[in-house]
Amino acid sequence: MIFRSIVTGIAVCAYSFAAYADSTNVVSNKTKSDTTITSTKPGIHLDQSKDILFEQFSANTFALQLLQAKNTFNNNDLIIGGSLQTDWQHWHGKSLTTTPVSIYDHGQDLYLTQATLDIMGNVSHWATTFLSIADGHIGQPFPNGNDIFINRAMVMIGDLDKFPVYTTIGINTIPFGVFAGSGVWDTPLTGSYFNPSQAPMVSIAYYNKGLNVSVSKFSDDANHQNHTVMSAYYNHTMDKFNYSLGAGYLTDLQSNDTGTITTHRKRKRDIPAGLHLGDITDVNASMGYGPLLLSGEYDRGSQKIGSNTGAPEALSFTLTYTHAIAGRDATFGISHSRSFHLVGVPTSLAGADGLPLSAEGLREAWAISAIRPFFSNNLTLGVNFEKTETYLTANSYTGTVELFLYL
Repeated sequence: MIFRSIVTGIAVCAYSFAAYADSTNVVSNKTKSDTTITSTKPGIHLDQSKDILFEQFSANTFALQLLQAKNTFNNNDLIIGGSLQTDWQHWHGKSLTTTPVSIYDHGQDLYLTQATLDIMGNVSHWATTFLSIADGHIGQPFPNGNDIFINRAMVMIGDLDKFPVYTTIGINTIPFGVFAGSGVWDTPLTGSYFNPSQAPMVSIAYYNKGLNVSVSKFSDDANHQNHTVMSAYYNHTMDKFNYSLGAGYLTDLQSNDTGTITTHRKRKRDIPAGLHLGDITDVNASMGYGPLLLSGEYDRGSQKIGSNTGAPEALSFTLTYTHAIAGRDATFGISHSRSFHLVGVPTSLAGADGLPLSAEGLREAWAISAIRPFFSNNLTLGVNFEKTETYLTANSYTGTVELFLYL
């Protein structure tokens, strides 16, 4: 709680300072007889007005992508975005035990998974604010339904066009790892077990010519413990060929504070504290040529859990292919992920809106996905088929049809 108060205080002070600094930096043309001052009138715009969709930014590099996009708008502008996600799902397979104790075997339903409202304030050349509020699992019964939460609430200080160092203060995704699956619904086991959820944080980063290096401090929302994160990522494009390399280190993560933000409140409540993964090391890389992209990621903890014989690990690979169909890009993907030494560590299952938690833990996951915009780039339809296997070799199969509407 002390860390949260400090983060809030720093954010307010940073915002005030940057706003004041910009107010003294007004464009002026002076002559002997007069002084002319020009300023930009504030406006309200949708993010899509500049072919930008906040909700399509990569979660773990969100702050960087926001700073890269901010100068497409004028100073003092208020930019609004958001999304509405609905899913139809069918799942079946062997009966699995969940946490808390229940049986997960088969079913189907239509879900209003999440509604998100994003607001960006382009305060000045040097200061940007961003607020994102979401309602998850809309219309579902207590305690999982209508989970309203702050997705992001942060101040960013920096202008990448003028200086390569920037600072992020507030609630944001932790800049650690990539954790990309084959489609929107697919979360590889690297992400399920090792991706820290959004939290109050302070981060200072350097970005120049594809190299992004950051050091962050955050207090997790589940256990209120302070963590340090160091991350480095580099990407480069040469004509049709592109590649990326990344690595990160995070101190003392517990399994009740990992996974996607959509299921985080349930994980925090239903997974007991004390399942320490230890300090986490992440290595990721990708290589693409034209429409093909192959990516991989490896995560390892430093501390054994329970009766497991080794340190927790997870590995994932994803291959995607993008091709224009009837004038709009369709992306097809396949992913495979595998965990090691995580017996008895609960994690999310794909069906029932991603809410159930497998008590045995998941050992292996396969996913095939396809996604394409329809009518406009603001409306996308995705299909995802997933097979998971627990550490007790019980298989479960899930099909998801997902509709994503961007404001």
